[in-house]
Amino acid sequence: MKEEKKRNLAIVSIVIIIVAALSVLLLLQTDSEGKSLLDKIIDNITGEEKEIELGDLVEVNYIGRYAINNTIFDSSYEDIENKTKGTPLKIFMATNKSESPPEGYEDYTSDIIDGLLEGLIGLKEGITTTIGPIPPNKAYGDNKLSIGDVFETGNLAMILNETVEVVNLTDSNIDLKWINIENFGKFTMPQLILKDLSSTDPLEMVIYPPPYYLWEDSTEIVNVTDKTVTVYTTPTKSENISENITGIQYEEEAMFIFPDATTAFWNNTTITLTSSPTIGDDYVLIQESPYGSINLTFTVENITNDTINVSFIYEEEKTYQESIRFLEFNRTFQIPRMYSVPMMYIYLLEEDIEKGGYSLNELAGEELIFEVTIEEIYRPS
Repeated sequence: MKEEKKRNLAIVSIVIIIVAALSVLLLLQTDSEGKSLLDKIIDNITGEEKEIELGDLVEVNYIGRYAINNTIFDSSYEDIENKTKGTPLKIFMATNKSESPPEGYEDYTSDIIDGLLEGLIGLKEGITTTIGPIPPNKAYGDNKLSIGDVFETGNLAMILNETVEVVNLTDSNIDLKWINIENFGKFTMPQLILKDLSSTDPLEMVIYPPPYYLWEDSTEIVNVTDKTVTVYTTPTKSENISENITGIQYEEEAMFIFPDATTAFWNNTTITLTSSPTIGDDYVLIQESPYGSINLTFTVENITNDTINVSFIYEEEKTYQESIRFLEFNRTFQIPRMYSVPMMYIYLLEEDIEKGGYSLNELAGEELIFEVTIEEIYRPS
């Protein structure tokens, strides 16, 4: 009986040694995808072989080529020929490009082209394959923006919706011309107009036009030249101009418009605003902002022939503000028809350019191919 137990124990020991040796052998042997045979056996047994899904975090090495001639335009490898060095692209698999990756994966991006994102879904960890050709509409857009192209934007004369034509385009600058003005109709005058964004002087960068915007749909175009558009404003109210206390600025003058104490007078050439509140009157301003709700109470402290002094409490500190009582300005004003925007500010126009069906990317209009190697797949719980 004892001899039989010894024999069984010896057999078990031999089996363990064989299994261990086999495991080492399987670990050393890899397939064409670089995966050990043992890993593949375990994956087959457990069903845990990873395939990329939406929501995954993926590290990918890639080589990007033009489909038309196979020329390389980008790669994650430093040594492309040997496919070594470099840093894999870290991708958060999300269809919404503004969606943030999970905590701990902040260095992963969802800002990749649709064709590459779609091509990655279902690929397994360790595989090397080719995605594409990816058509332009799934890559960087069908049409690269060029001279003569036309789109609409409200970000040049805020928020006046202008149709503009590209008249010059370089690596450092885009020049635009306001077109299709003939039947523009009455509109609300913008509060801010871009002038020269390449200047370092804030007063040269933008134009603050007269406060015609106090009266909605009261401005019309009366003359157009190659470089300017002349507008003319007819106020629609002489009293109750604003529902809330409102601060306005024209040139170097600042003025408060009081809901019940500011009046407007105009003739053929000028408009005059006059504010006459009562000392001690309170005006409450409640306004939503990107930083939360603003709730301020303005108190009229003092009035002279030419100025009004008000106070308000901000962060438990009382602040005083002086403004003029009278403001006169012309009923006509010239808006620039030509705009020059440095590329460092192109983000102001990118969304409008895309809505117009154009792209600023050098790869716009190109079919692309990506050779990808899936290095790692992480699936947050």
